[in-house]
This record gives sequence, structure tokens and C-alpha cells, in this order.
Amino acid sequence: MKGTKLAAILILQAVLVMGVLSHVNADFFPKCCNNCRSFSGVDVCDDAHPKCPQGCSACRVVSTSPEMWRCADMKSTVDGTCGGPCKKY
Repeated sequence: MKGTKLAAILILQAVLVMGVLSHVNADFFPKCCNNCRSFSGVDVCDDAHPKCPQGCSACRVVSTSPEMWRCADMKSTVDGTCGGPCKKY
């Protein structure tokens, strides 16, 4: 009985994760990211920009003085990496 419940829970969780990943927005994602969050197979770059990055479909204002924007687009990942950190000059 316990094995059947465990199998059912694991199958339902896999279906849930696949449903989330099928709706992940990957229209925009930067080549580099200094503040990356990874969870449940999804990467989100939390870098703030002075204006909304071109190509981003879900921009959010994170600061009003000075005005800073963050792109809320996500991408699915297998290894939990957003790419390398951005170079600072």
C-alpha cells in the first residue's frame, strides 16, 4: 500500500513539474547573469537594468529612484546553471 501511494505521488509530481515547464517563458534570457535563481528545473535571472531589456516579455519595476527593471522571463534547465557571470569592466 505504501509503495502504491509513493508511486502515485511521484507520478503526480512529475506531471506537475512537466506542466510548469511547458509554460516557462523562454523568449528572452541573457547570455550572462550575476544573480541567478534556479528552482524545480527553471532558471530566473534577477539582474536589474536601467531599462527593460529588449526582447523581454515580462518586465517588472524593482526600484523607482533610480528606475531599475528586472526581466521576469524564465528558461527551463537541466543542470541549474544560468550561464556565466557578466564581465565587469
